[in-house]
Amino acid sequence: MRTVPELPDLAHIEAKLRPALVGQEIADARTGDPTVLRIMIDEPLGAALRGRHITSVDRRGHFMRFGIEGDRVIVINAMLVGKYRLLAPAELEGKKDPRALGLALVLATGTELHYVDDKRMGKVYLARAADERQIPVYGQLGIDVTSPAFTREAFGAILRKRRDQTRMFLMDKRALASIGNAYADEILFAAGIHPKTFCNKLGPAEADALYAAIPSVLRHAIDEIARRDPPLDEKLRDFLSVRGRDGKPCPRCGTKIRAVRVGDGDACFCPKCQPTERKLFVDWSNLSKPKEKA
Repeated sequence: MRTVPELPDLAHIEAKLRPALVGQEIADARTGDPTVLRIMIDEPLGAALRGRHITSVDRRGHFMRFGIEGDRVIVINAMLVGKYRLLAPAELEGKKDPRALGLALVLATGTELHYVDDKRMGKVYLARAADERQIPVYGQLGIDVTSPAFTREAFGAILRKRRDQTRMFLMDKRALASIGNAYADEILFAAGIHPKTFCNKLGPAEADALYAAIPSVLRHAIDEIARRDPPLDEKLRDFLSVRGRDGKPCPRCGTKIRAVRVGDGDACFCPKCQPTERKLFVDWSNLSKPKEKA
């Protein structure tokens, strides 16, 4: 499935890669497509990593961070279709690297971690740990929405400064780290808020509902993906309530799910469960349940 890896997907990747990689020695590193590489140190890729051990694997917002001994880090932003693959020596035997190989870390055991990006939109940064805050967006990430720091008070302080639409706010990585298209839709559905509702028009109860929905929706997704344990390069979306279900019945009330343009993308929502008081370009007021097939 060609979908953007979002926070629950990356939490699964983190959980799978950490025990497999931490403590392992890097025997070599290579790339099949250097256009995705951003080397921020004055050394070639292989020479900068060869013989060093991986000390940590962590998700930070929508980035994956690999700590490397000797004050080195690899930070990856997978963007649109970037995928991770962990390949045993037997799986590599006789096979050529894919043209879209952004990075291969060759472990001393013969296992390889591949980052593959068919669209060449993602970025792989190799930097000194002291300089990692210079990585674009990564160095300006907002509060981690799965961390203990994400309290109702902290959320309220951020929300009070916003004048944009709620969906745009949720997807602002410099405010909240990090929510993408799919889970922005799911969070707004869980909170009963229309995606075009402006942040400064939310009442206290709506703000409370929005805050509660963020960890609830993400935790449910993280748990569901962990339970089903898909391959690293597979993104599960079939359990979502509204995202990707345009034209299908709402699982809560049966009303037809709609898609509306918000910013640069489409938002999926239920017009009945997520009503709006503001007059929009499209009038959703004439609601009816989809007809059942005979």
